[in-house]
Formats: sequence, C-alpha cells, structure tokens
Amino acid sequence: VKDLGNIALRAIQMEVDLAGVLRVPRLPNGEVEDDVQHSYSLAILAPELRKKLYPHLDNNKVQGFANAHELLEIATGDVATFNLTKKQLEEKRRREEKAKKELLERLTLMPELKQNLEEYERRDTPEARFVRAVDKILPVAMDIVGQGVRVVEEDYGVSNLEDLQKNHDDLIAGFRTSFGEEFPELVQLYEHLAREFEEKYKEEKAKKPEVKLPERPSQLVEVERKFLIDLGSLPFDPEDFEHTTIRQGYLAVSDDGSETRIRDFGNDQRFELTVKSNGTVTRKEKNIQINKEVFESLWPLASGRRIEKTRYYIPYVDPEGDKHTIELDIYHGPSHLNGLCTAEVEFEGRETEATLRADTFQPPEWFGEDISSNPSYKNKSLASHAPHSPMSLSDISM
Repeated sequence: VKDLGNIALRAIQMEVDLAGVLRVPRLPNGEVEDDVQHSYSLAILAPELRKKLYPHLDNNKVQGFANAHELLEIATGDVATFNLTKKQLEEKRRREEKAKKELLERLTLMPELKQNLEEYERRDTPEARFVRAVDKILPVAMDIVGQGVRVVEEDYGVSNLEDLQKNHDDLIAGFRTSFGEEFPELVQLYEHLAREFEEKYKEEKAKKPEVKLPERPSQLVEVERKFLIDLGSLPFDPEDFEHTTIRQGYLAVSDDGSETRIRDFGNDQRFELTVKSNGTVTRKEKNIQINKEVFESLWPLASGRRIEKTRYYIPYVDPEGDKHTIELDIYHGPSHLNGLCTAEVEFEGRETEATLRADTFQPPEWFGEDISSNPSYKNKSLASHAPHSPMSLSDISM
C-alpha cells in the first residue's frame, strides 16, 4: 500500500509540475495555456483523428504517448520553435536530452509512463510520430480559439499579415517535410488551420487601430546581455543611427536587489516607471508609461542616483541569421561615468526562448568584455559610483 501511495503522490506532483509549465498560446480570457491544458487537448484530439484518418494505429499507444509527451518540459520548460535558428534548435535538443535522463530516473515507480515517454521520444513507431504531428497542430488551433493575434505580435514580433504568412509558409513546409509522406491529411489540416488564423488576423487588424506600443511591451521577464565597448574600435559612426538621450533615476533600490526607476527618453518622446527584480542576465520587469508631469515630480526623489546617456539603436544580424537591435549607450553623467560605453542586447520571447537565444548569441567582433554578470555595471550601481572591472574607464577612449 505504501508503494501505491508513493505512486499516487508522484502522479499528482507531476500534474502540479506540468501545470507550472507555461506555453506560448493564450486562452480566450488572455491567460497563457499551461502544459496540463495542452496535454488534455492532445489526449482528446489525437484519438479522434486516429479513428477518422488512421484507424490502423494502436489507440492505446496513441493515448499513452499523448499523456507522456510533455513530461520533459517539467525540466526544460516549454520552448517554442516558431522562429529559432539552427544553432538554437541544436541547443534545445541538447538540453532536452539531458533532461530526459534526469526525468527517467524519477519514473522508476511508474514503469508504464516511463516506457511511453521513452517510446515517444524515440519516434520509431507510427503512433509516436502521429502524436508528435498532432501536437504541432494544436497551437495553431488555439491561436484561432484564443488570443492568437496577441501571441504572434507580442511574443514573435509579427507586425503584419505578410510576416505571418511567411512564417506560416516556413512552418507548413517543415511540417510537410517531417510528416507529409506518412500523414498527408494532417498536412492539409495544419495548412487549413494556419490559413484560417490568417483570416482571423486580417479581420482583427482591420477592426483594431494601430497603437504605438512602449519599448519591450510584452516581456514580463527581461533577458539581456551587456558588454563593454571601446569607442575607438567601432567600425561605424554611431551618429549614423537612430538615437535618443536618456535621463534615468532610481527612486528605490531594495536590499534584495530589486529596483524602481524612472526614465525620460528625451524630446518629450516617452516617460516610464519601471520595477525590476534582482538578477544578472534574467530579471523580472514591469514598465509603466507615465506622463511628463509625473516624471518631473518624481525626478527630485532620485537625486544622487541618476545617469544620463545617449542610446544608439544599431541593427545586427548574427551569423545564424537572427536579427537583433544593439542598444549602444554612451554615458555623459554623472562625471564618474564620462567615457563609459556599453552595449546591451535584449532577447525576445518568453523566458525559455529568450534564455536560449541569450546563451547561443554570437556577438560582433567589436564587442568587448561580457559584463552581464558584473553587478557593478548594473545601471543602478553606475548611478551612484564607478564600476569595478579589470578595465578602467581611463582605458576607454572617447
């Protein structure tokens, strides 16, 4: 009885763990879908499609694979492959292989579930490949039922119908390559749903006036890397690129490292109040737009904890073809920062995808020391004292 109790507790714990894995798709109420909800949808849809299209497949295997297919994400999180590069996909697979070994050790008390997971991951049976194909179809269906327009714009940077169609064309081509010979009807279903969502996107965009969103509107978690820059080594003139002057002040820095700041983007363009958690590469962040009057009323409260800099927005395409915007900051104040130049690259997507992109990022040759994990180069530290680094400010020429 004790062993049975342990199995029951392990099963419930896995449900809890899966419910904590958040995916990209959004439900009609705007909340993100979790892995329990997604797995339930797959457990319903896969047997129905099997019965209608491929009755020769073993339904018990299909059901078992549907139940087990997301277990790896307990360890890896959900990483969407919508627009990952080849290198990022390779890193994703490497992490999943490591997670699989760890997870299988946890399943010793549940041999049937363990067997289903192992067989599903091998993809050496038609049932496993079928479940994998249906799994790929579900996000497109949820985009139609839920808030898919918000997802593709906020999480994937799609800004128009043409971008969406191009991404869909690439996804459909990949789906056809992977599953077309064995499951041609699923390819037709995938394409049908993709085109139906494009119609939904077109209709919603026609109804909704374009709104200029604040910088980094959708990411509740900021994932970025920061580098020192020698201005003398730049292969371009920063003045050739879009730029703005930024005033930034810190209202509070807590003992736990969290911070509250205000920021003026210059020329009365935009004012923000931001709350950030402690951290290095990955931090929770919330931006709130405020007006000029609120900013000016709060600015005196940041006395002694301010920085001024010019930010240049430099487009960069890395060797993998990933597009980035380098935020090149040249500091003007306070006086102990004169001559300091840094570059920040923020990575798009939820924490799982953004962290993957950050870990595989290939910086340009003119980038210097990676200071992402050096707390003295955090802006909240720079606002009150000079950074501590093997490279001194006197080594950086203007």
